[in-house]
Amino acid sequence: MLILVAKIASIIVAGFAVAYYLRRVMMRLLIRNLPIHIASAVAKAVMYVTIALTLFVAAGTAGINLTGIAIAGGIAGIVLGFALQPVLSNLFAGLFLFSEKIVTPGSFVEIDNVIGTVMEVSIMSTKVQTVDGVIVRIPNSKIFESTVKNLSVTPIRRIDFVVSIAYKESAEDAYKVIRRVVEDHPFVLVEPPPDIFVHKLGSSGVDILVRVWVPTKLLYEVQKDLLWKIKKSISDAGIEIPFNQIDIWFRTPLKIEVDKK
Repeated sequence: MLILVAKIASIIVAGFAVAYYLRRVMMRLLIRNLPIHIASAVAKAVMYVTIALTLFVAAGTAGINLTGIAIAGGIAGIVLGFALQPVLSNLFAGLFLFSEKIVTPGSFVEIDNVIGTVMEVSIMSTKVQTVDGVIVRIPNSKIFESTVKNLSVTPIRRIDFVVSIAYKESAEDAYKVIRRVVEDHPFVLVEPPPDIFVHKLGSSGVDILVRVWVPTKLLYEVQKDLLWKIKKSISDAGIEIPFNQIDIWFRTPLKIEVDKK
């Protein structure tokens, strides 16, 4: 009897020691990539699972019949697994997001057509403030399954836009006007150099594609300013910006009646 008690006690002591050791190890590993409160929660969960397994083994060693408990626990586990599937999905997705650090507070991102600044990343969801000030809560599982564009991770970005001119106008003159505006702008980078060229011969005019590199933080301000100045400079130079035109041909001639009164 004393031997059995000693055996059970040794199992419990060893199990608890392993549980606390695993907690410390997990904490040291997770704290490198996760916030402290999340790392602590995961480490505690590992500890509690280890303690539960220890008590289960100790009870079996003591001769307690655990068959009924195991069956009931298995059924309860299946039910809870289905019920908590969305929660667990978001939980594990949140852990991956924290470890990869693709989405972090302050990042300007595009997630599933939502564009804005990341305000908060929690273990279950991520809050993004869109450019028009709306707070959007996105489940982490959806982020994990979506294509995420981090628009602020690089210091510079490229702006592309099209300037159309009428066919009767000189593409070379338009090029010179656009080039002058681009080169005079203080926030357009010299390297990589701007690129301006005829991109397409459209149905109503000639499309000139403009590509410039700017600081990421000033992207929208520079884009608005450039478009405004190019439009003004094109108009001041007397270069016509076309509007859509459609030629309609009738299969049979139209009869036009003239009122002779």
